[in-house]
Amino acid sequence: MDLNSHCVTLGQARHADPFTAAQRAALQAHNQLPASETPGWALTFAGGQHDPKRLLSGLRAVLGDIPIVGGCGAGVITATATLTGYECGLLLFPASLNPVNIFVVDGLEQDEAVTGRRMGETLRKIVRSDTTVLLFYDSVRSGPPPILHVGSCLMDGLYEGLGELRPNVIGAGMLGDMEWSKSYIFDGQQPCKHAAVAVVLPHELASHVITTHGCLPASDFLEITRIDGARVLELNRRPALAVAAERLGIPREQLAALRLPQLSLTLGEKYGDPFAPFDDGQYVNRLVIAVDLDDDALILFEADFHVGTRIQLMAIDPQRMIESAQRQTEALLDQLAGQSLVFGLYIDCAGRSMAFSGMEEDETTPVREQVGTLCPLLGFYSGVEIAPLLGRARPLDWTGVLALFTRSTA
Repeated sequence: MDLNSHCVTLGQARHADPFTAAQRAALQAHNQLPASETPGWALTFAGGQHDPKRLLSGLRAVLGDIPIVGGCGAGVITATATLTGYECGLLLFPASLNPVNIFVVDGLEQDEAVTGRRMGETLRKIVRSDTTVLLFYDSVRSGPPPILHVGSCLMDGLYEGLGELRPNVIGAGMLGDMEWSKSYIFDGQQPCKHAAVAVVLPHELASHVITTHGCLPASDFLEITRIDGARVLELNRRPALAVAAERLGIPREQLAALRLPQLSLTLGEKYGDPFAPFDDGQYVNRLVIAVDLDDDALILFEADFHVGTRIQLMAIDPQRMIESAQRQTEALLDQLAGQSLVFGLYIDCAGRSMAFSGMEEDETTPVREQVGTLCPLLGFYSGVEIAPLLGRARPLDWTGVLALFTRSTA
């Protein structure tokens, strides 16, 4: 791989001291920049065990006062490894690929939809329909127990603000650990909470996105008839837990006793024709993170379903995850055959990691092995993944989002 032809460089390091990890990763990326280029900005993801201010100090010791965007992940993914906790990875962009704009909006803890609308109104003034926007937000509002910022409300507000514009939006809700206890973003200048940051990429960069899945329907369509935030209380006017146990063929008490990762269940909302043949790309899934035996409730990761939403119980299939990652990555690379890749970004649900799921195989392997030899690749384990689906970007669960970037011919 000729890094000089790509200009974007990758740095990665693992160390218990955050300053050291960040400094080593920054040095690795900086030393690969062509002599004719100067650092412009960096996209950085770090394990949640690190202090973000110390990380930023280590990066700035090498890179100076350039914009640094990103945040924490429950683990970092590179071509050579998937790591959790004490790593730092970054993509360093030359000044020739500086963003059109980087801006941050705060106030998520007050109203996610209002925050999203403010972001959309700002974007509407500066984007085109073919513009790619990277969007990262702070997932954890408070805890324990974890109370999360609702990504769907943020995205609904975003599209209110955008009006008729439909740029390519890719991103994530940042997450610092598998217990959902903490999160933060880098907004370009500093780490911050209760905020979202948008990076409007230069028009020279074109994005190509696929999503990888791993769930199969385990029931017919069921209607949510009672819900309280993230707590699904009734399906088809019956207690939700009892309905799930019946459809899955598991005794109610046994299902209630399961905890993640043994509780491998999502609720999937199918978009488009409900009677069309199964296509996992038509589903937005919400992870069931716990059950409440007293209230017969299923507790979801996100609080965006409502009374009247038609869902299916979706069983998580580990082998299908790996097959989906292999198949979808191959298809995207075939589609881009002959084009020079500038960099790749893989945003993967934290629940799909080996550390969380207990799987013996790493579902990132097909992505890392196929993409990592072609261009700099960086990824992380997220709380929520954001990717285009049926005409607009949507927050997803239990999904891998692979974005490959080429130089636009437009």
